[in-house]
Amino acid sequence: MHPAASTSELRFALALAALALLAACGPSPDRVEQLHVFGTLAELRLRDAPPGQAQASLAEIAALLNQREREWHAWQDSDLTRINAAFARGEAVEAPDSVVALLRRSQPLSEASDGLFDPAIGGLVGAWGFHTSSFPIMTPVPSDSQLQAWREQRPRITEVRVDGRMLSTPNPRTQLDFDAVAEGAAAEEVLAILRRHGIRHALVNLGGDVVALAPAGAAPWQVSLRDPFGGVLGSVALGDAEALFTSGNYNKFRQSAAGARQPHILDPRTARPARGTAAVVVLHADPVLADAAASALFVAGPSGFEAMARRLGLGCALMVTDENELLVTMAMKARLTLLRDPVPLGPPLDLGPACVAGPAR
Repeated sequence: MHPAASTSELRFALALAALALLAACGPSPDRVEQLHVFGTLAELRLRDAPPGQAQASLAEIAALLNQREREWHAWQDSDLTRINAAFARGEAVEAPDSVVALLRRSQPLSEASDGLFDPAIGGLVGAWGFHTSSFPIMTPVPSDSQLQAWREQRPRITEVRVDGRMLSTPNPRTQLDFDAVAEGAAAEEVLAILRRHGIRHALVNLGGDVVALAPAGAAPWQVSLRDPFGGVLGSVALGDAEALFTSGNYNKFRQSAAGARQPHILDPRTARPARGTAAVVVLHADPVLADAAASALFVAGPSGFEAMARRLGLGCALMVTDENELLVTMAMKARLTLLRDPVPLGPPLDLGPACVAGPAR
């Protein structure tokens, strides 16, 4: 998330003005609203929605997303930066309900991913320079001694204690950064708002991560996949209550003077940017799981793709390696239309016919 909190009220006012203009235009198959939230462009596409219901739902969504920016921002003034400052002082701290909920969702997912997804590594993210809105980053990298010190005292989200709304941790290096799961959690709330207002046919795109609603009998939404090597890789058919989440090396990255690219997704085991992966796509019914899983698979890399997908109960996932090789599950391949063919890194993996199972218990 890279919002500018000082402009959130202006964004909200502009959103309402645009919404009023949409409602005045009369009936149309799709109503499209765009908002700048979480440092990216969110687009909501409502199909065959009555104007009153569309206006009410979109206004509520705009207010919600701006509130989540103020609560979840990892480096500008927010509830999360206040919590992180208390952790650094060794103090317990009260958190808003939304942060407590994110923490409770993240802890079992981190455990299921063997710590490859871990929102407690915000200090490491900052040390690598990724707490910024300006990319690519070309500042000096952390020293080997700094990274070694971090590894020796590595914080873990599973160590954070929750007592009602009070949070505490035994490790002052714990710095929460929910970037790898915030859009999934926000998407879940957006779908709940749409359903509450009677909206049954919609596509919600939060910076390239997509969730869908579709009534029975409706054609699936066709969602494009960005190619990490440029252009469009292909498309996936998305049905009702399905989420498509991605992680890639193409938006937020470091770049050396020689042009070498390092992704913003960090491997907690090495304290360095993950290697070997160019992009990951996960399709699932749970947006929070899909979001976290995309990051965990990216860190796992080509050699760990199958094992991590099995750990997380993923039936539908794919990876494009930084050597332009493709790893894909059978269930994802059945939903996928490719516009180009990366080199297959083995046959499609049979991880089950469903896309929605979730982590093994």
